Amino acid sequence: MLVLSNNGFNSTIPHWLFQLRNLVYLDLSFNNLRGSILDAFANRTSLESLRKMGSLCNLKTLILSENDLNGEITEMIDVLSGCNKCSLENLNLGLNELGGFLPYSLGNLDNLQSLLLWENSFVGSTPNSIGNLSNLEELYLYNNQMSGTIPETLGQLNELVALDISKNPWEGVLTEAHLSNLTNLKELSIAKSSLLPDLMLVINISSEWIPPFKLQYLKLRSCQVGPKFPVWLRNQNELNTLILRNARISDTIPEWFWKLDLELDQLDLGYNQLSGRTPNSLKFTLQSSVCLMWNHFNGSLPLWSSNVSSLLLSNNSLFLDQSLGISGKECPC
Repeated sequence: MLVLSNNGFNSTIPHWLFQLRNLVYLDLSFNNLRGSILDAFANRTSLESLRKMGSLCNLKTLILSENDLNGEITEMIDVLSGCNKCSLENLNLGLNELGGFLPYSLGNLDNLQSLLLWENSFVGSTPNSIGNLSNLEELYLYNNQMSGTIPETLGQLNELVALDISKNPWEGVLTEAHLSNLTNLKELSIAKSSLLPDLMLVINISSEWIPPFKLQYLKLRSCQVGPKFPVWLRNQNELNTLILRNARISDTIPEWFWKLDLELDQLDLGYNQLSGRTPNSLKFTLQSSVCLMWNHFNGSLPLWSSNVSSLLLSNNSLFLDQSLGISGKECPC
């Protein structure tokens, strides 16, 4: 194990690090490492020789997040996937300046449990081969420039616990086929990048579908979920965060939703065309936030728990019912 994180290194990745044949854990995060990620290997010949020596093949964890690395990762992934037995379980390249397409060979890293490529400049869609990563538990691709349609092979990742592909300019249609086998899923975040507003990602899930998972965190933002409120949420009674912001929903919130007995730390249904009254039955955790702004809610201001620290209700048709004896309280909206 070699942990050199947060040391302020201001250089390329040293070549010698990947010549340590018994190295299984390498953490170089939170530094100022720069240059192409392939500079660490000098050239493809060096990569091939490292693979043959088993130097790269023995790595189980590689963390290079929060540096200034650039270039593509195709050759590195190609070489890793060519190992007789690639041991890599955790790959974190988040918050760099890496780009290009994700290679098809990524699907050959079949021991991967965590793939974190967030906040880079990757383009294109995820390769269909990603469905081969049968041990994958975490997939974070948020805040890249990935586009096109989301492959249905994502639905084959039955060990997946957290999936965040938000803040990318996705388009096309996502159906229950994309989620059908994600039996362990707890966190789902899909949000289209606002940089290309003309592209639309449609969430088209049958009202008859019963998900095989129980989510704790759900964010569907800036994509078309509506016009109906998503009926497939009716069995999601373990949610503590629900974000359906700017989801083109023009409906009343169904009665079954208010009866889920949720205890939320965040509820964001803002920028839709939701209508009807908001009951007082919702429960919130300490320091929770609620956003229902820019909808068509009417009736009296909901009297939710004082645990709500942020309450955004502007641009609705709500009124303060003076008969409830709360005129002396400050309205936090």
